[in-house]
Amino acid sequence: MDIDCSLVDRERAELIQRVSLVMPVADVLKSKGMLSNEAFSEIAAEKTPQAQMRALYRHLDCGGHAAKTTFYHALKDQNRFLIEDLERTFKNGETSHNRQEPSEISVEVEEPQNLETIWHKSSEKWQRDLTDLLKDSDRQSVGNGKLFLCTKTNKYKIGAGADGTIVYLGIKADGTEVAIKRMVKANNEQLKNEISHLRLLESKYIVRYVDFVEGEDFNYLALQLCEYDLEKYRKEKLHEKGEEDKMKVLKKLAREVLLGLQVVHDAGMIHRDIKPNNVLIDVEGKARLADFGISRILDGGESTRCTSRVGTEGWEAAEILENEEEKKCAYNKKTDIQVAGMLLHYILSDGFHPFGKHIFRMANIANGKYSLHEKIEKDVEAKDLIEGMLPKDPEKRLKIEEAVDHPYFWDDHRRNAFLRDVGDVEAVQRFRNVDKSIAEVVATYTTFSGWKSKISEVPQIKPPDKNLPDDLLGLLRHLRNLLVHNKKAFDDNNMFKDLFPDFFISAHKLAKTMGWIA
Repeated sequence: MDIDCSLVDRERAELIQRVSLVMPVADVLKSKGMLSNEAFSEIAAEKTPQAQMRALYRHLDCGGHAAKTTFYHALKDQNRFLIEDLERTFKNGETSHNRQEPSEISVEVEEPQNLETIWHKSSEKWQRDLTDLLKDSDRQSVGNGKLFLCTKTNKYKIGAGADGTIVYLGIKADGTEVAIKRMVKANNEQLKNEISHLRLLESKYIVRYVDFVEGEDFNYLALQLCEYDLEKYRKEKLHEKGEEDKMKVLKKLAREVLLGLQVVHDAGMIHRDIKPNNVLIDVEGKARLADFGISRILDGGESTRCTSRVGTEGWEAAEILENEEEKKCAYNKKTDIQVAGMLLHYILSDGFHPFGKHIFRMANIANGKYSLHEKIEKDVEAKDLIEGMLPKDPEKRLKIEEAVDHPYFWDDHRRNAFLRDVGDVEAVQRFRNVDKSIAEVVATYTTFSGWKSKISEVPQIKPPDKNLPDDLLGLLRHLRNLLVHNKKAFDDNNMFKDLFPDFFISAHKLAKTMGWIA
């Protein structure tokens, strides 16, 4: 098989990860009759470049040698640096994803003359600055024309990290907008960690790895260009919204942070540096977790990694602070969970840390002394979620999947589905003859005694069945019946939120305890 087809097959995983602009390549295949209109539309409908590349590969596999050859040349015309990079490792008998070190581009190439013409505009915030960058006489290239940035002025500086790391606005030679993370050579291990981890974490909730080059004094990591970090987004964008609309956005961001962390944990990894500055907001307003330089993979089924203390002061779990005198600290998914709980509180309270001001924060975390903001105190479901993530005892914290599926994030469809499913469980239907084990659990939820009298006061609702027990089980069955037989009245009165704000929290816990749901 020719090298072009062999490379397309052998570097499939790398191309799926690194190709930023899929549709121009798909357009070439379509114009040459190698993609049908239906196939082209299928690829275009995917939400991320990675998903588009996977869909394209499915059609390439059916198209055979000719389609893969055409794909190879179309991609090389669009992004010759990527192909040249892959060809070098390919000829050496490697695949690029198992390289141990970033490799410097050694082939001399000229800067594209039409960079402004091929610029693919995707951001909103950075358009003016990118326009200035492309015209700036101090603009420089790294990787012999692979990436373009300007480090001679702070105008294009968009972020900074520890140990001299600076993030600049930049653009790739193929016209892709990027954030270029310049790291001193001494941080090469952190760079390798971040690249390898990002390759494992393909998700719309994780900032996307784009490329890297190695220079004489610095390494340069190109990442997806986002609009804001969480702090700037709160201060520069959300202040324009009314309180109700702001809370809707903050709630959405909180859930997206958890979904990103779930991707990390499902990949057998721990983040270890969760904080507001490591949450980026993309052009669509979606939260993405970032900065995986000190993340660690849990190898061989291990649940904990013991390393030197890392992370950011004020955003560390209690058990890490307790062991700070020891040479090694034990990091696991539970340490991520408590810090994620701090971050969720910070998001939902619009900028308040649950363990107080910075001067007291470390001591409060170590002592398990937190205080919930009034915005969270008055929302029963938000309070239950946060308090499930913040306990000092790691064993009492929620797992990431439990936090993601907490009733706080349920929409009406999810609530209705829960009511229908759990309300139809045989044990709930046979409420007159519940066994002792169920009765004992139900008895722990004492806040629902007297629910019948509350329901009776609601206009347009028939009085509850007198046979229903005056407890959580009876209310569960009543709401299920109302939803099924009189949905309009159920929707119009929205009673579970007003009369019984803790109903879904309690009913969900009951269902999990009794094994009625997974």
